[in-house]
Amino acid sequence: MQHARRPGRTVWTVLVVVLALTVVNVGVGATWWSRASADPTAAVTVTATPTPAVTPTPTVLPDPVGSDGIPLAEHPSASQGPATLDLAHTWAPRTDLPTAGRLLHVTIPATRSHFTARPGLLWLPPAALVPDPPALPVVVLLPGQSRGSGPEDLETGGHLTETMDAVAAMHAGLAPIVVVPDQLGPDSGNPMCVDGPLGNSRTYLEQDVPAWITSHLRVQTGASAWTIGGFSQGGTCAIQLGAGDPDRFGNLIDVSGELGPTLGSPEASIARGFSGNAAAYRAAQPEALLAAHRPYRDSSAFFTAAQLDSHYGPAMPVVAAHAAAAGMHVTTWVVPGVKHNWLAARAAIAAGMAWLVPRIGLAPGP
Repeated sequence: MQHARRPGRTVWTVLVVVLALTVVNVGVGATWWSRASADPTAAVTVTATPTPAVTPTPTVLPDPVGSDGIPLAEHPSASQGPATLDLAHTWAPRTDLPTAGRLLHVTIPATRSHFTARPGLLWLPPAALVPDPPALPVVVLLPGQSRGSGPEDLETGGHLTETMDAVAAMHAGLAPIVVVPDQLGPDSGNPMCVDGPLGNSRTYLEQDVPAWITSHLRVQTGASAWTIGGFSQGGTCAIQLGAGDPDRFGNLIDVSGELGPTLGSPEASIARGFSGNAAAYRAAQPEALLAAHRPYRDSSAFFTAAQLDSHYGPAMPVVAAHAAAAGMHVTTWVVPGVKHNWLAARAAIAAGMAWLVPRIGLAPGP
């Protein structure tokens, strides 16, 4: 469910939410972000209180399960799912609810884009693992880009399962379904989430991934129930897709993204990613996409960056200001005392999820 905010200004602080969800151990040495710094034992701890009315049961998938590991009960019916649901007020605690969600590896075919994508991740909340699951909101979450990076980084470095299980525990098993596709390709390159000589990453994310989701999962179909998010290069992709495709993605979470898609310089980006087409490069920048699709009366955006990130950090308030000026309902937060690494990303993703759940009807609004 959307909760309207006045555009053009930063809205409510998420400090209390972050303190409730995450404890960031800033004493851990924070290094420049890379896969090598993705220490799964480092310092974001997510805590939650399970709903007392529910008697915990072992985490089991209901039978039968499809060959892809997805419960057959989760497969959608022939009719289209609801646009939105107010599950915060209609979902009742259940005695058959698993105590945790389930992380699966999935293959999302590039039917239309022909983009070369590696297997992705799918996290199903406990509410999706019961025999008659409700249609749930969905988050498409993207990893950052570095040598060897890919969807797995959001689990090993970002602690996706830990964070989402905590969200579900705080809301009687409710949480968005999370899909982590591979927007980078087999060489962990940077196709910049556009269609071009480096691969049709944009079409993969805007068409192939949503088509797979709606054909395999019980999800709500309205834009307000769909979120695009990501860290670093994935955060840049999030603002590109959230700005460029508001009819699909009504919410976005940009964690330490850049001003726009880049391969290091405009010249290199234009030559390698846009076949020398400077106009196409300019049109793919978030500022241009926001200007082309404004006003955004129903889009909500959460922008965050690390306090000590001198490279990516300065982009956050600039992009957030452009989004607010275009009409998006914008919230910003700076992760204190950390640099551009997975320590910051874990806290930011947890905060982003806390910001999101009331907007998608899984918790009472702020």
